[in-house]
Amino acid sequence: MKYEKTCSQGSFVVWGTGFRFDYEASKRLLNIAPTDKKRALAQLKFDKHLAKNPLGYVESLDKTQKINALMYSNNATINLADTLDHDRISGLMKTTALISRLAFDLNSNKFERFSRVFCEQFDLKSLKIKKFASKNSGSELFLGRIQTQHNNSVCVRSRTLSGLAAGLSDRTLRDLITMEFGHSYNNSAHNLLNASSKLSTISHVIDDNFIPEHKLNRLKDIKSSTKTRLTSHKNRA
Repeated sequence: MKYEKTCSQGSFVVWGTGFRFDYEASKRLLNIAPTDKKRALAQLKFDKHLAKNPLGYVESLDKTQKINALMYSNNATINLADTLDHDRISGLMKTTALISRLAFDLNSNKFERFSRVFCEQFDLKSLKIKKFASKNSGSELFLGRIQTQHNNSVCVRSRTLSGLAAGLSDRTLRDLITMEFGHSYNNSAHNLLNASSKLSTISHVIDDNFIPEHKLNRLKDIKSSTKTRLTSHKNRA
């Protein structure tokens, strides 16, 4: 991303992948527009917590959009503007902003806010996250527990927050949904399916080792390698 500070109060412009982010510090307002358009697709009002690190949230938002582009294009591009038209992107922006905020809060160790908002969105009874630090090894351990409105629950532990989110996504998909379906709680199972999907995306957003550009390059390499093998095989035949 290209970053340019525009005033001493903290306003800035960031050029991401296909989008421009204009942050007005005095209003705590973020305008999001395609890089080739002046009209904003969305405006986000920051609260006091986000206003303390607006650039950190923009980085989370830009990465979320890259991941969305990979999903919608079947790994053909990381530029969402190349995949969807402006109206569809505008409609998707609310969900994208929410996922980015959840990822930002989780990565900032704002566990209470993350859990409260996540439970409200997916009608969960509780989501508890705790961090344990080892004085001897200096390492950290994160423990997460999801409980549904019907008191079915799963627990996950991980050395990283991204691993915890991925683990909760997997256990929700593999165990919680099965439990809820088994008792004919179909609406709850549908909510859990969405929750699992969002947790998976969040795990990628906060994982420094998950680089959307690399996923795109690997796909191209596979296609190139396959094409080379087919050409070689055809020549031999």
